[in-house]
Amino acid sequence: MNRNADQFVAGIFEWFIGVIEDINDPEKMNRVKVRCFGFHSQDKSLVTTKDLPWATVMMPATSASFKGIGSNHELVVGSWVVGFFRDGPSAQDPLVLGSIASKTEGDIDIPTEAQNDPPYNKVHKTEAGHLVEFDNTPGSERINIQHKSGTTINIAEDGTVNIQAANNQINLLSDTFINGKLNVTGPSELNSTLSVAGAQTNQSTLVADGEVTAKGINLSSHIHRAQGPTSPTTPPL
Repeated sequence: MNRNADQFVAGIFEWFIGVIEDINDPEKMNRVKVRCFGFHSQDKSLVTTKDLPWATVMMPATSASFKGIGSNHELVVGSWVVGFFRDGPSAQDPLVLGSIASKTEGDIDIPTEAQNDPPYNKVHKTEAGHLVEFDNTPGSERINIQHKSGTTINIAEDGTVNIQAANNQINLLSDTFINGKLNVTGPSELNSTLSVAGAQTNQSTLVADGEVTAKGINLSSHIHRAQGPTSPTTPPL
């Protein structure tokens, strides 16, 4: 073979159409394995998925693709793609340009050996370190938004919303409505001012652990004493 034909400049341009057989890149470099028609035997006993070279996936200009910054591709096992070999006729350094619509009969384009534990997590990371994840792993589907500080908003597979602030401070700056129970667990401190104005029908009810007796209400840090004719000096509630 003429080695000059393999040169990127002034060499022979070799393009391909192929089908994705593996997306689980062990080096997390956003690469895939493609069975290129006309280059790789369709007999998987001769050329297995493991034998295929890793192909680099070209990303759009909106993805930096630098030091882990940017997005990962959303190709799946069975996607048909078009690309070219950067090393020309040697065909060992494939570059995927994009996907094309396809239709398969049965699972002929999806070898069973390529279906083990594919990465289902779609990730976008910015240069500041912000992270957005859409995890489609069966049984563990979740959405995760993470600020560079470590503050996260996570929607778990069962729909539970978890918010964790890196500085242990969450501010609600608008009217807040809770339709349901508010449960506080663990050590906590409640500093609040409760103001009730308007018609006499407005009411506020505070329910807390403590003891209610004939002499008053005892909370952990405060005592409301009962009023009565025998205690004229007792402060009012």
